[in-house]
Amino acid sequence: MDKLIVVDWGTTSFRAWLVDAKGEVLDEIPAGTGMRDTPREEFPRYCAAQLARWRGGAEMPPVYMAGMVGAPQGWQTAPQPVLPVGPDDLAREVVAAEGLADAWIVPGCRVQKSDAEIDVMRGEEVQIFGALDLLKRDDALFCLPGTHSKWALVAARKLVHFTTSMTGEAFEAMLGHTILAKTAERAAPFDEDAFRKGLDQAASADGLLHQLFTARCRTLYGDMTPERTPSYLSGILIGAEVRAMRGLYPDAGEVILCGSDALRGPYGIALAAAGFAIVTMSAKAASLAGIGAVARNHRAEIRVA
Repeated sequence: MDKLIVVDWGTTSFRAWLVDAKGEVLDEIPAGTGMRDTPREEFPRYCAAQLARWRGGAEMPPVYMAGMVGAPQGWQTAPQPVLPVGPDDLAREVVAAEGLADAWIVPGCRVQKSDAEIDVMRGEEVQIFGALDLLKRDDALFCLPGTHSKWALVAARKLVHFTTSMTGEAFEAMLGHTILAKTAERAAPFDEDAFRKGLDQAASADGLLHQLFTARCRTLYGDMTPERTPSYLSGILIGAEVRAMRGLYPDAGEVILCGSDALRGPYGIALAAAGFAIVTMSAKAASLAGIGAVARNHRAEIRVA
């Protein structure tokens, strides 16, 4: 496999990379239309058109996709095997994407201990295993911030547990569909002081629902301004997430923070405040390494078959 196309196709975004056998990026498509804004019947055509410049020659690189593209509302449903799951398990569960030659969807995974204890993951699993390869680790606690933030525990290169928090989605909903939308300046730059005040507020004993309302009250009569409100709200929500996860992992001294540049900063502040030592990892680098490893294992299985 001389070249490989890696695709991260989610609800709101499409990103793709052409990589060589060593995993080096040769070219990339940094932005495209997410699944939400693409008719489902157009998924194969849209993907083929986006990748045409890389697949027009005599040798057509295979395509491996991860993320919500494998969800029931995505291109084609890929399985979510129950934990524990390792990278070899993902390779065995890869699904062919209908309508596009040599295109494959990487599976997700799930926690299911009972009808009341279920959690699901799509996309972060490849970041986890990619980060382990890059860091040469077999055991780790991960924080993977995003729309649906994940905390994941790996032991002996097996993903053994994870927990999802709707932190990013709650942030967007609060700023877009509540009273805070009347005053908060969503485009304002990150304000570290306001964020830290939000972290302090999240540590209070009056509960998350009241803490969220303080973003309104402190804007009216306190020390918040419309420009500072989004960072303050972010501090409350991320603070609540980190405090809850600290309770789940009270003995953990270190966490691998794997996310975008924009999120690693605020989460790094919150994690340090909670007493974690932090190892940072780019989500892009982790995804490329993880999907590349799954692809190599899958190609080996295809050759054997």
